[in-house]
Amino acid sequence: MIRTEDIAQGRVEGQIAHAERPRGGVLILPTITAVDPPMKEFARLLAEAGYTAMVWNPYPGMPAPADTTAARPHAAKLSDDALESMGACVSHLADTLRLPAVAVMGFCLGGRYAVLLAAKDKRLSACVAFYPSIRVPNQPNQTLDALKLAAEIPCPVHVIHGTADEVLLHPVFLKLRDVLDGRKVPTFSQVHPDAVHSFMRPDLRKVAANDQAARLSWPPVMGFLDICMPQAR
Repeated sequence: MIRTEDIAQGRVEGQIAHAERPRGGVLILPTITAVDPPMKEFARLLAEAGYTAMVWNPYPGMPAPADTTAARPHAAKLSDDALESMGACVSHLADTLRLPAVAVMGFCLGGRYAVLLAAKDKRLSACVAFYPSIRVPNQPNQTLDALKLAAEIPCPVHVIHGTADEVLLHPVFLKLRDVLDGRKVPTFSQVHPDAVHSFMRPDLRKVAANDQAARLSWPPVMGFLDICMPQAR
């Protein structure tokens, strides 16, 4: 039985799924619907695999929005200064919980933040970005260039993309992959034909291409974490 904990301590806010015998930690940066059931399920799966996982709440003091429509006004108010609270969550996992290694895993909005955080926080052992919401040009509330900063990520990166993604357009994904491939550390990428943005969402998995992408993408990501996290070897 996985023990979960809601936490709200200063800039550290979200929900933690504690592994029984943790061999590392994963900070989950969610979609715009924040600490919702799908993100909690990913945290549970990670905890069952031995990784204590924290789902970061991007909207402090607020419950998860009911749906993407309700979430959009809140997401539009987020700035890239939110990286400070994500860094505080990494500190909580690494220092307070004393986990031997920490990775970041982001989805959609959180996928872009995963790229930014991995470039800025050198403590991370691995970065996983599911369909990161990287737009060119930036949205009005965004100040950091994710494509440029991707070149500065010092840890291995695993990025997942669907060719029908209407947010991370395919040419932008190819640019991101080129930037990541130019580093001196490993890059792994998955390309899923005809899968759309956020294809891991349960409601979108009714479409065959999305369901196949969801089923195929998760096992390689877990293998990636097992190799990259030092105590998992």
